[in-house]
Amino acid sequence: MSNPFLILSDSSSTSTNPYSTASSKVVSIDNDSSSSTTNIYKDILEDVLLCTIDEQPSSSLIYLAELAMELPENFDKNFIDQALFERLHMIDPSSQLLTSTIKKSTIRNDINMITENRCIHYLVGCYQRLLRQRNHFKLVFEDIRKLFIDHTKTAISLPDLYDGQDLSKQWLELLIDGQENPLLYEYIDCINNDFLSEITDEIENLYNSVFRYIYKMIQPLDYFSTELITYIGVLKYLAKWPALVRIIFRLSHPKTTSNRSIQHPFGQSGGGRAFEDTLIGSLLSKSCLPSLPGKPYLFFEKPKVMTEHDVDLTSKTMWQPMRTYQQNLSDLFLAFVKNGDVRNDILKWIGDCLVENRGKNKEWSSHNPLTAYLYVSDGFLLNLNFILLNFARPFSEPYSPKLLKINPIYAISQNENVHLKDLYKDTPMIVRDEENIDEKNNTITFNFITEIFFMSHLSYSCSVQRLHRKLLKINEELSHVQHAYNDATRLHGANDENVQRLEEAMEK
Repeated sequence: MSNPFLILSDSSSTSTNPYSTASSKVVSIDNDSSSSTTNIYKDILEDVLLCTIDEQPSSSLIYLAELAMELPENFDKNFIDQALFERLHMIDPSSQLLTSTIKKSTIRNDINMITENRCIHYLVGCYQRLLRQRNHFKLVFEDIRKLFIDHTKTAISLPDLYDGQDLSKQWLELLIDGQENPLLYEYIDCINNDFLSEITDEIENLYNSVFRYIYKMIQPLDYFSTELITYIGVLKYLAKWPALVRIIFRLSHPKTTSNRSIQHPFGQSGGGRAFEDTLIGSLLSKSCLPSLPGKPYLFFEKPKVMTEHDVDLTSKTMWQPMRTYQQNLSDLFLAFVKNGDVRNDILKWIGDCLVENRGKNKEWSSHNPLTAYLYVSDGFLLNLNFILLNFARPFSEPYSPKLLKINPIYAISQNENVHLKDLYKDTPMIVRDEENIDEKNNTITFNFITEIFFMSHLSYSCSVQRLHRKLLKINEELSHVQHAYNDATRLHGANDENVQRLEEAMEK
């Protein structure tokens, strides 16, 4: 299969083919001889591409039959481009594997590496092999390196050329592997910097699929899972590109996405609860508290039979990874907001989420079993509160001059720049004698510190304060049940049916 893009480009013509991954300029190797030029490109073919045009190679390689039939007069960059095209479009590379007939020959590369049929994995493998032999190929290094980048960009831009290849899944695997291999991040940086300077539908579709994959993969994971931290690491790395942060928060907003797949007993969740069934919401929901009624608690299954030592040990087992996870979440959001271009998107998501879930803080919500299906979980709000308090830390120190940057008008403002909508409807502790309508409708844009100050207060009220009230109520109920249990035990004995029922209630 010859490269059609190469045929469209005539080296003698001044016009250029936008789809070709090869430059029309022939690589010059200074004053090297023709044989020397041939050798360097044959070395690239065999040592970097792991391919051959020899029917009896010195090592196990993939045989390129079409290239062998149409050998060019000069071995140059176009020769490597043609080889790449043929290799990438092999449906089953292993069927073209040639093993050396030389008895003392050794296999220099892993067979799985040689027969790799995933497009992006193969290209990044070539990229890394080229980097490892940079000095040997220094005369043509930049041209060949760019060739691998260009072929990757072509695959992303024209995925239909690679039928049967799940490029978004391959890209995610690359992002995960990059946490252990800086060379991969260097490769990804080259692609992203080119594509994301002016985002296209193709790159947006790629990352939409990548983020959906992440969302799907993190669903069954608990907060102490190292795999979950890996996915957070991927998002943290991608946070340096504002366009990707916008995609993440657009996909994570219930009003702008329809890819939520979690079904609840009362049908698809809506309102405040819908924020939890998204990529960012799913990360925030990981907690030692169950996300829905009926789900088992991860700890303290049999509290009555646990000794004080057991309780202390379980508490440490529970809280140490919880702190680590919350810190990772906080670092992720910090990476998101570092770029001022996307702060508005992030504050809008947080503001809308808090507004939609304010009903959870009402007194009636503690007695209504439907609350869990209407609003996000307690663990979600605790994690969000932790993140916002970390944002507030720099200006919350006593006597901090940054406190003076907080604009109190935010609490009564009704303009569209306020992300905590309807905050002005709350009953104030001190009623002002005169209302200034102009002050309420002023179109002032509030700074980041002001937004975080009020969001932190609201999230604290909906999470920590609410749970504290709930805890006091549980302690009160437990005390009543214990008294009833002790009285019933004295009167009827421990084996009585009512006594056992009280014991179960006390345990719960």
